[in-house]
Amino acid sequence: MIEYTNEDCMVGMARYPDKYFDLAIVDPPYGLNIAKEKPRISGRWNYIPKQWDSSVPDESYFTELVRVSKNQIIWGGNYFALPPSRCWVLWDKQQPVDNFADGEMAWTSFDAVLSIFRFSFCLNRDKIHPTPKPVALYKWLLTNYAKPGDKILDTHVGSASSLIACHDMGFDAVGFELDPDYYKASKQRLEDFMAQPRLEEACNKELEQIQLMEVE
Repeated sequence: MIEYTNEDCMVGMARYPDKYFDLAIVDPPYGLNIAKEKPRISGRWNYIPKQWDSSVPDESYFTELVRVSKNQIIWGGNYFALPPSRCWVLWDKQQPVDNFADGEMAWTSFDAVLSIFRFSFCLNRDKIHPTPKPVALYKWLLTNYAKPGDKILDTHVGSASSLIACHDMGFDAVGFELDPDYYKASKQRLEDFMAQPRLEEACNKELEQIQLMEVE
């Protein structure tokens, strides 16, 4: 089951008891002020930058995140004052140009070695958010750091790639997105994806019925 709401994550997390979630995979603002980018509303770029990345979350966010989750994967961990960890995740973006970062780092609470996921940033098409991450990345994280039956939390859903991965892999997940425009676009993306299996299942049932009729 996927629960996705348009609200402040601090308000959302307050509803849950301690350690309710098995794993939080989050991508909070890094404080890079990406809102200075120009609007992109054509072709594969379909979003309007917002004033949401001018500062990083304060300590209360991380305190609450640790309260409600047993383990955490925090993208942009190198921008935050987090405890030492030997288990970092690196997304190698395989950038074809040198005017963007070659990768992104995530801090984790796990006691394991550093891992690298290689996936071209250029394959992340049809952007509805200025800083989306690919569904394939979240599937890789779930495969390597989650167990069947785990409850997953995403406090800054953005483009909904995390929730799509959770739905596709059978994980229950809760997500929050504060911006109403990003929420509307990502919710539509999630609903469109979730409708695909139902359509495929309906087609398969119809095919089975046809085959039965032919046998009779």
